[in-house]
Amino acid sequence: MKRINIFRYLMVFCGIVSLCGGCMPSTADISPVREVAIKIRYQESDFVDTRYANKEVEIKGSRASYKTVTDAEGMAVFHDLQPGVYNLSVSTILPEEDYGNMVNPPVEDNDVMVNGVLANISVYEDYSGELILQVGIRQSLIFSKVYYSGTKNANNRNYDVDQYIELYNNSDQAVSTENLYIALLETESTPWFADEKEDYIYAKDVFQLPTREVGPGESILIARQAINHTIDAPLSLDLSNADYEVKAVNKPQNALVEQLPHVYKAFPTIDWLNMVVGGGNQLILFRYEENIQDLPKKQKPNASASSQWYLQIKTKMVLDGVEFLKYNAQGVDLAKKRMPATIDASYQTLSTAAGRTGESMERKVAKVEEDGRVVLQDTNNSLEDFVCTSDIRPLIYTKPELQPQE
Repeated sequence: MKRINIFRYLMVFCGIVSLCGGCMPSTADISPVREVAIKIRYQESDFVDTRYANKEVEIKGSRASYKTVTDAEGMAVFHDLQPGVYNLSVSTILPEEDYGNMVNPPVEDNDVMVNGVLANISVYEDYSGELILQVGIRQSLIFSKVYYSGTKNANNRNYDVDQYIELYNNSDQAVSTENLYIALLETESTPWFADEKEDYIYAKDVFQLPTREVGPGESILIARQAINHTIDAPLSLDLSNADYEVKAVNKPQNALVEQLPHVYKAFPTIDWLNMVVGGGNQLILFRYEENIQDLPKKQKPNASASSQWYLQIKTKMVLDGVEFLKYNAQGVDLAKKRMPATIDASYQTLSTAAGRTGESMERKVAKVEEDGRVVLQDTNNSLEDFVCTSDIRPLIYTKPELQPQE
């Protein structure tokens, strides 16, 4: 029997490991990107002076983020960035007195929001680019909470009939819901109307809000099924106090809760609140004073005669919009982003790809007035305005994760 020289084998093994280790990349060997320079300016058609000067901006990646201040010409320069993929989004509120003096001729208007986003910037070498900011008017009635992720029932089976949408009057005046609609946008895998995105978006489902008055700081709660879901799914919630219910045929209903009329369906057999459990879900609130059925309808290119017809909505009709995207194998599925920056400059996501996480998307609190009225953050930028929370209870704004950060 041959004797094995363990020491010799150990020496050979260590040598191989050392050799391979020298071939493997180390994070210490990756040089930072020296400079990322982005010119940020207002849109020429909106402003006399287009320079976005002396403003703090932040570029965010999955592993790091960096801040800088634009110079007098609106140039934002970031130094020594860790290589990766980044997003740069800008959202700022211009008080009406400032905005009125920045345009020609001067105007009297509400406070306005200015938004813009550069998404998926590949920063592996020095980079230069431009971001043009667009104007969107601040609105009173906004989306405050959207719960679509679903959960598990008592038998650990998928449970998603507990979805809800919450609207909130973010102003100090009562508002009417007359001629207001909520729409779920189409989310085909390929964006087929990219060249129209600034002017039009397309809806798969439209619901009409019954006419009522909503006081300052008051909410409207819309349930897919307005029942106590904790009976079948202990981790869910009780929605029997909802204001409206989307009453699907042959589904449990609450006779004490008013119906939310489902006035347009691209998929005729889907008569429920058709939000996708893992995302993406794009929702808009819009006003239209004529017959909703008279709006144009459009199919995607090369569709068959029996394919879906989506309702065409002008972006200028939109009062508020939020985008909650899904994941694909490469990360966030940005191909499903539908709205221009004037409506939503970015997006928000669940913490995981599949859903069933018992998480809701909730708008942050900007401040609390002396009279106790909560003012929610609204910059037309879902990444900044919303958080993903595991506390799915509606109508509550005291959750720690929603509060302003010091």
